[in-house]
Amino acid sequence: MKYNLSYYLSAILAVPVALIVGFISTTYFAFDQWLDWLVMLGTYLGAYVPIQLSTSQQYLNEAGLSRREFKYVRKQISEAQPKINTLMSQYTKVRSIKDFKNVNEINRIARLIFKTVQKQPSKFFKVDSFFFSHLDNTVNLVDHYMRLVRMPHKTKEEMNQLHTARITLEELKRTLQADLRALNSDDFQALSVEVDLAKINKPAERTETKQLETEELIKVPVIKKRQEERIDR
Repeated sequence: MKYNLSYYLSAILAVPVALIVGFISTTYFAFDQWLDWLVMLGTYLGAYVPIQLSTSQQYLNEAGLSRREFKYVRKQISEAQPKINTLMSQYTKVRSIKDFKNVNEINRIARLIFKTVQKQPSKFFKVDSFFFSHLDNTVNLVDHYMRLVRMPHKTKEEMNQLHTARITLEELKRTLQADLRALNSDDFQALSVEVDLAKINKPAERTETKQLETEELIKVPVIKKRQEERIDR
């Protein structure tokens, strides 16, 4: 995340400040060596903290989040990461093309939602249900289904249960698709506005083009007439 860059930037900028103050302390003041190191450390922290706070706040303002909201979202993302990894590991358990397609589609949608929120934390609140329940339900069901479907000597009742689980997975996939649509709703709305604006501007551009063409057509005979008058003279 861009927020994490504030830590690195602050650390880099605070070092020269601490070194300069340390040089001044050791050169112009008769402090003990441990006091010089203490001054450098204090200067480093004194420079690091305000730089980090200001740069991170700039990012939070752009994201439209408070520091508390951002920390909350980051915690949810951190807790979701192992679940996404668990979904990815299910590829090794696939034993049929149909199951592979389901697992692949579920993985693709889940990772897309996760990566989008990771890059744009403000979108978390559009799909908070994905992080609170939908992802957990999907991971648990996929894990149990993929483990049991490989078991040999299944009874008819067990086969029916697996069939029901497969249907439920399809329903969960549709739920994830709905989450993805909710996540991208603003982007599609913005796209629709841009398309409408383009349609409005097109007739105006065509009108201007026609006017220019008409003016050119009018100018040509006038120029020819003037040339003929000059020849006659």
